[in-house]
Amino acid sequence: MTVDFTLACHEYEWTKALWDGRVEPQGLELTTVDYTNPERFNRMANYREFDACEMSMGSYLATRSQAEEYPFTALPIFPSRKFRHAYIYKRTGAGIDSLADLEGRDVGIVNWQTTTGIWQRGIARERHGLDTTSVTWKAAKPEIVDLNAPSYDIEFLDRAGRSLYAVEDMIERGEVDAVFHPVFLDADNAERLFADPIETETQYYRETSIFPIMHTVVIRDDLLEEKPWIPQKLYDAFERAKRIGLESLERPREFPIIWANTFAERQHELFGEDPWEYGLTEDNVTTLETLIEYAHEQEVIPREYTLEELFETEHVNTEEYR
Repeated sequence: MTVDFTLACHEYEWTKALWDGRVEPQGLELTTVDYTNPERFNRMANYREFDACEMSMGSYLATRSQAEEYPFTALPIFPSRKFRHAYIYKRTGAGIDSLADLEGRDVGIVNWQTTTGIWQRGIARERHGLDTTSVTWKAAKPEIVDLNAPSYDIEFLDRAGRSLYAVEDMIERGEVDAVFHPVFLDADNAERLFADPIETETQYYRETSIFPIMHTVVIRDDLLEEKPWIPQKLYDAFERAKRIGLESLERPREFPIIWANTFAERQHELFGEDPWEYGLTEDNVTTLETLIEYAHEQEVIPREYTLEELFETEHVNTEEYR
């Protein structure tokens, strides 16, 4: 007998096998659905529409001080990771040469608890000397999870639509001097703050061993209580799907990327066989504890949670995949 189970998750190359049926979680009749990132997070956080859901780490952290209102728990699965230096933009002609030059300036963000912003602000403060309390942060969208008002200078803009692209509008109008963005920013008067972001991010990884975790997978607490076997079966399925996805790097000529073979070789040299590792491995612990430290410093969370408080590990064995 199988259990009907709905998973909301993006169809990445490393999750695609869950979508097309090449991997089927044992004991689960899996239905996969997807929505844009903010919508998916909101539908899980505020309406519990799915049995399990790919969730922003920032929003998940924000739920933990109100756990009874957000009855779901994360599994140590991290389907989205991305370096963030490449998505920091400056307004052309604003006289900005480094992150420290943003002191006292206006900077556009999506919202305060976006994982992207937590990483970017934390890196800017810790590694580039920016006093983040001196910046006026202009947020284009409301928070997914209600926050107590942080002591930082944050202006929430009330604009029609409140789309991600409202951040682009800010810099195009000259309302901000920089943007901390989650994706490529298409504005004629903006350029990347780091001229060679790949080299900057490579050096950052070499110095820290951090490949920023953006998302986790959460599961409803009632399912954890009623069917504690589900987390292991779901974790196993994500691991198997990831391994199938990583096999594509053995055939990089199939990608529509000009230097795919060279890029695949460099990635393997720097990150090893599996840069997308799941579980609470040594590097993942370093990465998560850094994110937690940043989230606490930025008042997204009231204290630094332990990983045992955040992740279901009692019924998940990850050792066989190491």
